[in-house]
Amino acid sequence: MLTRREMLLALGAMPIVGMVGSNRMYADAAKELPRRLLGRTGRQVVPLGLGGQGSLQWTRPGLDPADIIVRAVQLGVTYLDTSNIYGASQEHYGEAFRRLHLTPSDPHYDAALRESLFLNSKAHRRFAREPFKTGPTAVDELKRSLTQIFGDGKGFIPEGAYLDSFQVHNLTLTEQVDEIYEGMAERGSRMPERIGVLAALLDYRDGTDYTGLNPEKRRYLRHIGITGHWNSPVLMRALRCDTANIIDTLLVALNANDRLCLPHQNNVLPLAVARGLGVIAMKVFADGAFYGKPPRGTNDYTEVVRSVGRPNAIAYSDLVRYPLSLPGVGCAIIGIGNIDRDRPENDQLVANLAAARMDPPSALERRRIEQDAAARHAGTNYFQDNSLGLIQPSDIRARRDGDRVVVEWSTALAGAEPIRSYEIRSGEKLLLAIPFRPQLTEAPLSVSIPAADVGPDGVTVVASETPPRPA
Repeated sequence: MLTRREMLLALGAMPIVGMVGSNRMYADAAKELPRRLLGRTGRQVVPLGLGGQGSLQWTRPGLDPADIIVRAVQLGVTYLDTSNIYGASQEHYGEAFRRLHLTPSDPHYDAALRESLFLNSKAHRRFAREPFKTGPTAVDELKRSLTQIFGDGKGFIPEGAYLDSFQVHNLTLTEQVDEIYEGMAERGSRMPERIGVLAALLDYRDGTDYTGLNPEKRRYLRHIGITGHWNSPVLMRALRCDTANIIDTLLVALNANDRLCLPHQNNVLPLAVARGLGVIAMKVFADGAFYGKPPRGTNDYTEVVRSVGRPNAIAYSDLVRYPLSLPGVGCAIIGIGNIDRDRPENDQLVANLAAARMDPPSALERRRIEQDAAARHAGTNYFQDNSLGLIQPSDIRARRDGDRVVVEWSTALAGAEPIRSYEIRSGEKLLLAIPFRPQLTEAPLSVSIPAADVGPDGVTVVASETPPRPA
């Protein structure tokens, strides 16, 4: 746990000033903070991002939620998160952006400050056009985000408004992957009646109109992403299906109890890194379950944790540092329940930012944090598949090709330990051992071995948690 002095030191030279009028100082403040590359977006972000839930969604009476956003920008936070399904969160961003002169229609619009921020919102809908079904589409959600954050909240979107990223939210089922890709193969030809979200978002990223859903050829977003809480294999399939490489970011649940479940850090994370995605960690505090909230989704403002950690619980600084130590993670977003401009030791933003500026834990310290979290808070990750153990490769096939045998398989799924090698065996005989590599596309993994080495028992492929051993 950090002391008051450590929190104040974490603020460093950053100015803590009143309201707007000092935007340049806020932009300068961010220069003092460490930065990380957010994958192939090419953007550098501060390791701590502002989550769109917490008191931005469940706002207690008397709280000014827009001030949390203003405070985050003042402290130098650059990654800002919200969603269409987070209550009034986007509207609070609209109010905060007006105070900070971040709406393009403002005569005092601060374009430089806006460019320094990475603003993300999300769509929950899987389709951009879905005949015979009522309700908003994913395109409606995109426009709703823009009008609530930058416009009048009633449909007006000023020229120059954009999102840095728009993510397809909470992919959980295999069929949802098929849905979001509908129409991608038909771009440039006759579009189907149903159009998945990705084809339309690509039009709004590139200023094209292949779907017929962007007739004004607007460029409303710069990057496209996906998010997921529960099912790592579904997220992996969504990335493997991305043959056009349009998915630039992954927002995924990653915390100190991840390895108690079907771990994202050993499954979708290596694939995302191999494909060059910017990875954002979420559920760092398990939606408050590490600090006494029931292990389920939050229902109202009374369940929002407002303290900076709690006695006899795992240190909040460990929980912040843990996901930031995982390879490829660009930043971690955390919802804020409470800020305190007078007492920084009670300000969750200050505390979390201070923790994010600390050195990430080593592999040995990461194990200590995991053990502490498991001993005190084992049941927190209610949002994550609790399947345990290594799941061996599927769809193993072998075919003769001259004097070689080509062996193909679909990826194994790791348990608490990462997969480190694949072993090609014939009966009990080890023919070949290769280092683990993620399956980047829907095409299977494959190797070739001499046909003469294959015995009467055929060929099997076994995933191992140990490094490759000599055949």
